[in-house]
This record gives sequence, structure tokens and C-alpha cells, in this order.
Amino acid sequence: MPRSLLQQFRRLDAYAKPLDEVRIRTSTGAYVTFLSAIAIITLVWFEISRFLRPTMEPEIVVDGGKMQKLPIHFNITFPHLPCYLLGMDLMDESGEHITGYDHDVFKVRLDKDGNEIEREKQTDLSSPMKQNTVPGNSETEYCGPCYGANPRGEVNPCCNTCDEVKRAYSEMGWATPNEKDMEQCVHEQASSQRHEGCNIHGNILVSKVRGNFHFSPGHAFAYGGQHIHDVRSYLTTDHDFTHVIHQMQFGDQEDQKQKERLGLADPLDHTEWGSAQVSMMYQYFLKIVPTQFDYLSGRTTHAFQYSASRQERDLQVQPGGGLPGVFFMLDFSPMLVIYTEKRASLAKFLTGLCAIVGGIFAVASMVDGVLYRAGAFKQKKAI
Repeated sequence: MPRSLLQQFRRLDAYAKPLDEVRIRTSTGAYVTFLSAIAIITLVWFEISRFLRPTMEPEIVVDGGKMQKLPIHFNITFPHLPCYLLGMDLMDESGEHITGYDHDVFKVRLDKDGNEIEREKQTDLSSPMKQNTVPGNSETEYCGPCYGANPRGEVNPCCNTCDEVKRAYSEMGWATPNEKDMEQCVHEQASSQRHEGCNIHGNILVSKVRGNFHFSPGHAFAYGGQHIHDVRSYLTTDHDFTHVIHQMQFGDQEDQKQKERLGLADPLDHTEWGSAQVSMMYQYFLKIVPTQFDYLSGRTTHAFQYSASRQERDLQVQPGGGLPGVFFMLDFSPMLVIYTEKRASLAKFLTGLCAIVGGIFAVASMVDGVLYRAGAFKQKKAI
């Protein structure tokens, strides 16, 4: 390349180099350089971490999923209600009614201080006086009367607990008699369990249609095609439905971990509600939204989010139908939220690094220039 052409080409150099003889190094420049290096290292570290860590980006589509069963995990404590008075029922718009639901549901008897007394299946603790003896006489075998109810056609049917009498009447389709006339119920009411609380927890499966599951006093039965609860024995006590919801989660428990990592909390977890009124009806209205997680590996998991609103009603002050207890009214959203795992592109990552390094150098150069000129002006003024 001719020398003249080489000199012309050198004029394209945008990074002209000053001579070493005219370079001036200052202490302020050293401080600015040191701070700039720290800022560059810190921001570059954040940029690398963000590039290596995928993000979950949401979008909303119409849910076209199959009609499948929805698992619900719950853990609720009723500090002022004994286990033998507590029942659980499910019903939905498809016509499914299940009274006394006990599959994968457990009750824990609690003393007045909330300490555990006994942990068993719901069906066991629904009959608090499980024994084959006459109340008050542990040495005599006892076969309690069923008061005319004999749904299984047994020769000599025995109903040894109050709950067994109610269940027999329910299976016969009869209305439950007054508990004051049943010796089993009188004995159970006089037992120490009336001062206990109850923790009920477990898993249930419901259809993905509008419906509810509820916790109410006593045993439910069908009469005249209606779902009826006999609450007479409950209303004469000093119990109430004050409750603490430790967990209320929808979907598979393994998928809950992904929700927690994204900060998608369940709004009813660790909440408390209630008063000392015996006739209170507590209602939670839950809007359930199905959620899907799509990962870079191709794996897909499903979970559920929900929103909750609530209302309470004193049935003595506001009559017109209702039942003391805690009701969870379920409604399902037709929309599906999809979280897709994505990673920033390499080009975007490199562009970010260049922006960090170049931007900090440019700003640091301006700051250093301002400080240098300010120092030179101060020295000149002093002279």
C-alpha cells in the first residue's frame, strides 16, 4: 500500500491516541476508574445471571381442556367445634351430592389449648364414643337401639353412637329424631368432647363445574329430594364456626412448588375468620383459574390459581334459608393462563454487555473531565 494512501486510511481512525508525554494522571481519575470498574463488574454479573436464568412469561387463552376431576387439598382448624359435630358435604350443578365425605379426609381432636388429642379417619372421629359398652358401664356389652331404623335388614341392629343412629335414619330416608330422645346422643353431649376443637384436613376430588363443599354441624340426610341438616343439637350449644385456614390449594401438590417459585400465593392460606355467634354462616366465593407451565425442556405441568371473596350472615338476624357452617362456593374461569419459560437470546445478551461497558466508560469519562476542569479552574483562581 503506498505511503500516501496509508496516511489517508489512518484518518478513518476514530480512536486517536494521545502521546504518552501529554497524558496526565490524577487522583480523581483513579477514583473514577475504580468506581467504574466496580459498577461494570456488578452490572455484568447481573446481566450474566439474568441470561442464565430463564423467565416465565404469561399469556391468557381460552381454556379448551377436558372435563377432569380437580384435586383440592385443605387443612382447616375449628377451635370451638368438636369433631363429632363436624360434617363435610359436596355438591355441584351436575347433580352429584355426597354427604359425610370421608375419603382421604382426616380429623384431629384438639383440646381447648389447641393441642392434639387423637388423630384418625373422619369416619372414626365422627363417632366419638366408639365402644361396645353401655354409657357409664364399661363392663357390660351394649347394643344400642336404632329406634326403628334398620336399613340393612339385620335381625338385631345395633346403633352404639349418636352418629350411627343418624346414619341409619338417613339411609332409611327418615328425618332424624330429637337427640334428647336418643340415649347415645345424650351421653355424647355430656362427654368432655364438647369443650374440644377439631382440625380437619385431607384431599377431595370435585368435578370442574360450579358447586360447593361445606363444613356444617351434624349429619346431613336426604328428605323429599332435598339436602337437609339437623342442627337442633348444635344450636343449643355454645359452639361456633370460628376457623383458621392453614391451607386451601387446588391442583396437584407437586405443581404447587412452581407457583410458589413464581410468587403466586394462595389467598386463603393462613387466614382466620369467625365470631362467637352460634348461628353464623360463612361463605367463600372462589374463582378458579387453570394455569399451565411450559418449560424449555418440553415438560408441561398444570396448576390452579384462584381469587377469593367472602361474606358472613347471622341466620338469626337475616333468615331466609341457610345453614350454620363454612361454605366454599366454586366457580371455574373459562380462561387458561399459560406461563412459558424463555431465555434471552445471545445477541441480546452481548448487546447488553456492550451497553453496560460502553455506557459506564462514557459517563465516567464525562465525570472525570468535569472533575479535572473544576480542579484546574480552582488552581488557576488560587494563583
